[in-house]
Amino acid sequence: MKSIKKAFLSVSPLLTFVLLFGVMELAVAAFEIPPYVLPSPLSSFGYLFTGFGEMKVHLFKTFQQYVVGYPIGSAVGILLALLFIINKTVNKAVSPYLTVLYCMPMLVLIPLLKIWLGYGAAVATIVCGLSCFSSTMTQTMTGAASIPHERVELIQSCKGSKIQQFFLITIPSVWPSIFTGLKLGAIAGLAGVIGAEMIGDTQGIGFIIRLSSNVYKMKEMFAYVYALMAFGFLVYYLISLLESKLVKSE
Repeated sequence: MKSIKKAFLSVSPLLTFVLLFGVMELAVAAFEIPPYVLPSPLSSFGYLFTGFGEMKVHLFKTFQQYVVGYPIGSAVGILLALLFIINKTVNKAVSPYLTVLYCMPMLVLIPLLKIWLGYGAAVATIVCGLSCFSSTMTQTMTGAASIPHERVELIQSCKGSKIQQFFLITIPSVWPSIFTGLKLGAIAGLAGVIGAEMIGDTQGIGFIIRLSSNVYKMKEMFAYVYALMAFGFLVYYLISLLESKLVKSE
């Protein structure tokens, strides 16, 4: 019985996917929704294969910018958070300016970065990094703030140094929060890349989605959306898999 339940839980995301897209396919047919409003999922999935030769240029451009910006932005966010945990003075001096950066919408920064850096891949990569940076840094800081005082008092009672406290208490305690930040940053970074590509770029998923929607090529647009969803799910799943290995081992 337990094995059946475990197997069902494993395939439940796939079953949900099939159910949702099945309902969507039936709704399009039953209500005779025009394809320029909402194409059937099957037609868009079919375009993923028939139009892949055209799509691969835009897919590669977006994913290339993402795989550069996401790890760099996430790493900087985590390292800065750890620095703020260690040094309270630096935290108080810098955190107000980072708060301003958090509150500023990326759609405001993108046009400015386009003017300063030009209409190239660098802007989308930077926007991706900034989007990931804020998520990972905030979550890491939150994890550090929620460390039980009993753990800190225990190592202090054993006359442990600050370095020992950092590596034996802080780092293991913030692992779950770091991975939460990585998951949130993965989605935010992908959204940042797409947003940057929608403004002035001539390649990438964001550009082609904007272009397709303008000329009502909805089948092509949804094909890119589905490809984007699949990529985002893959990244999220890989992070969750890594989390289950590392956090469990900790």
